[in-house]
Amino acid sequence: MNIALITPPYDLIRKGYGSKKFIKIGFFPPLGVGYLATPLLKKGHKVKIIDCPPLEYQNEDVKRELINFKVDLIGVSSLTASAQEAYSLIKFLKDSFPKVPIIFGGAHVSCFSEIITKEVPMVDCLCYGESETILTKIVDSFEKDGKIDKNIPGTMFKNECGNFVRNSPMMPIMNLDEILPPAYELYDYKIYSPLPLQYKKYPVANVITSRGCPWGRCTFCFSSGKASQIYRRHSPSRVINELKILVNELGIKEVTFWDDNFLINEVWINEFCDLLDRSGLNIPWSACGRVNTVTKSMLERSKRSGLWCVFYGFETGNEDLLLRIKKGATLDQARQAVKWTKNLGIDIRGSFMLALPGETPEKAHKTIRFAKELDVPFAHFLLTFPEWGTKLYDDAIKSGQVVNSYKGRTGVTYIPEGYKDADEVRNMQKEAYRSFYFRPSFIWKHFKRLKSIDIVKQYYKGLKYILGISQ
Repeated sequence: MNIALITPPYDLIRKGYGSKKFIKIGFFPPLGVGYLATPLLKKGHKVKIIDCPPLEYQNEDVKRELINFKVDLIGVSSLTASAQEAYSLIKFLKDSFPKVPIIFGGAHVSCFSEIITKEVPMVDCLCYGESETILTKIVDSFEKDGKIDKNIPGTMFKNECGNFVRNSPMMPIMNLDEILPPAYELYDYKIYSPLPLQYKKYPVANVITSRGCPWGRCTFCFSSGKASQIYRRHSPSRVINELKILVNELGIKEVTFWDDNFLINEVWINEFCDLLDRSGLNIPWSACGRVNTVTKSMLERSKRSGLWCVFYGFETGNEDLLLRIKKGATLDQARQAVKWTKNLGIDIRGSFMLALPGETPEKAHKTIRFAKELDVPFAHFLLTFPEWGTKLYDDAIKSGQVVNSYKGRTGVTYIPEGYKDADEVRNMQKEAYRSFYFRPSFIWKHFKRLKSIDIVKQYYKGLKYILGISQ
């Protein structure tokens, strides 16, 4: 069978990152559909991944690709951010290919399947949860009988009355090493590029070594919401084997780990770094960490094996708001983690949230001052989006006004009681970017980094990106 796995059209730079300046950056391969593709390829099926955002594809472009591919079954995977685009694509494809089954899955479906059945009632099947096994069973049944078995766990189908019925969930695979690696060979790495100054060598691949979050309590996060997963992790040896495929077979020069928290277990990190050193791969890598779980020794060991950048979610400069969002970390822990990381010469990217429930302009200014105190090389100031299915959404409903559905990281979707209106929220974000990035000391520090043409080009793109957000 010819199976197409599609991520819908989405303007990542403008809607996702919120920059008004068009720069074709910030894209990584969609690993979710890559995981789905591997078991299908092993069964002899032909699989095509159509990743619309970096290709700048619209619905008509997808149709053209599917006609040329002679598609037999279509899978669409979407995050909540691109849900409207996914709905549009599914409606379009159902009109264009009325006899081809369309399967809809991804994080958005796992959270909001009841809403989706009203938005795209023409879809043939919904998959929720981890879908590697689910999609394989769907394809097997369709190939055998020409129709999909409606009793597969982890799916939703229409009954005789036209109503969608949810089957019991598919049990998660507890030994994560049993899940096959993504079909990396299906990605064209030439169309992907990280944000400026977030990589050292190109091409860069993204890798996930775990599922779920070991903390899993932050009120704003998908990983602690209604679709949260049990935390599991690959063995270090399995991760090294994936890196060997990427480096030796596909020419990847750098890896960024996409785990919610990569730097968490010192025993695992030590074994991983030992194996990485013995492998001779010698690649730079970056990862996410939590300020309350990272240790000085963990950073030292990782640095020796290629770690050059850590992404920390600081969120706010207010202790009371950290408690409210159940971050499980303190401002002093943030200060300590930053000190360790800086002293080792490891770069830092920090993330801060503005307009959290309970925040006022005065507290926002405290967050901005805290960001400047930490003086990390790069910082994001993201407006709070109360995502359905999270505890923060319930808090937001009680303590402010949800004014829009998701409109990107600079679109105002929530106004806390402490703010006058959406304009004040948006202006606070602009002030944060300007205040942080246009300090003379900050500019001078980064000017001293301009030691190659490639770095100059990255800084130019980065400046366009920041100006696009702060204007």
